[in-house]
Amino acid sequence: MGYDYNQTHAKILKSAEEHFANEGFRGASIRLICKDAGVTNGAFYAHFKSKDDLYVEIVQPYVDGLTELYSKESDRYFVIKSEEDVIEAFRKAYSSIDRIITYLCDNREIFRLLLESSDGTVYENYAKEIIEAETQSMAKFLKKSRGYVKNLEKISKNIIKTGSAMMIETIFDRMKKGKEPDEILKESALVSEFCIAGYKHILGI
Repeated sequence: MGYDYNQTHAKILKSAEEHFANEGFRGASIRLICKDAGVTNGAFYAHFKSKDDLYVEIVQPYVDGLTELYSKESDRYFVIKSEEDVIEAFRKAYSSIDRIITYLCDNREIFRLLLESSDGTVYENYAKEIIEAETQSMAKFLKKSRGYVKNLEKISKNIIKTGSAMMIETIFDRMKKGKEPDEILKESALVSEFCIAGYKHILGI
């Protein structure tokens, strides 16, 4: 039987995903990954430059997928021409979270790798980076709302980041614990109601 490059590649990826999940990136061994994949160390280096390269290939498509989905959702509520638009934007921003939760849960094992087994990789601060992206998105939205709301100066980046962290950490924590999308959505909806009520109170809308 001839050498099947694609089959060997898939075996290494599958074995690596299991080892990264069980031992973390730092603890996972290329030797044991290869052993469980039924390939030699030499075969490994015909497919990947390093363990880092292997980890990136496993998770990066899903990182890109979430980034693209998040970008599409956030762009939907950036047209602000009145106070009513601001209120509607809050509703859209938080109601669209269901698509993101579904994507995370559909790819739960990969995102658990990112959140629990990425120490020592370029993704080790992934959760913090998502919170920062959400903070920047909300700050951009509030800036566009200037002129249609009051008291905008009272909302500091710290306040925005606190709200963003509450939402993101709620979703990630429940996802890691194996909760179903409907359960995560129900709890995140309560967090969003809390955040929206606070923003609307401060902004006088």
